[in-house]
Amino acid sequence: MLKVNLSILMLLFAAQAAAAQSLSDACHVYLIDAEEAQKASDAYDRATNDAQRAKALSGGVRILGEFSTKVAEEEMTTKTYPFPGSNHVITASVFYTDEMMASTNTADSMLLGIVVADKAQEDALSVSNNAVTEVTYNQFTDVVRVKTNVKIKNRSYLVGLQCNLQRSPAQK
Repeated sequence: MLKVNLSILMLLFAAQAAAAQSLSDACHVYLIDAEEAQKASDAYDRATNDAQRAKALSGGVRILGEFSTKVAEEEMTTKTYPFPGSNHVITASVFYTDEMMASTNTADSMLLGIVVADKAQEDALSVSNNAVTEVTYNQFTDVVRVKTNVKIKNRSYLVGLQCNLQRSPAQK
């Protein structure tokens, strides 16, 4: 009986460890052209039906890439994307730790960083002219976003990184 209970406990522990190791968050890098967004806003205001409004809402916004992170202590995920129509590169980083931002609920935190530069960066958290945000990371964290404004070829853009936390009901 003891061997059976021990075996069951080991299987449960192994399943929980596998679930924890596969925990990831879904992130995406987006680009909003300010001029195109203004045109979309004007089109929305002129729209006379829901289909026209829905079409207008998508104007000026581009998803440049989507990626999954690996949620683990001191784990960083960094992705790079070419900035459309230029020689610039967007570097986006997500980092998890338990040492930087203790709160009353948790010591775990999540950092997001984004930077637009002439070349790809090793990470977006440790370079100049970046945008960084840090939040406590617990079962109540839902969506995290960081964004920055850039001007390229005399056009204004908003460049952002957003992560939607992916948790099964057992992990919440």
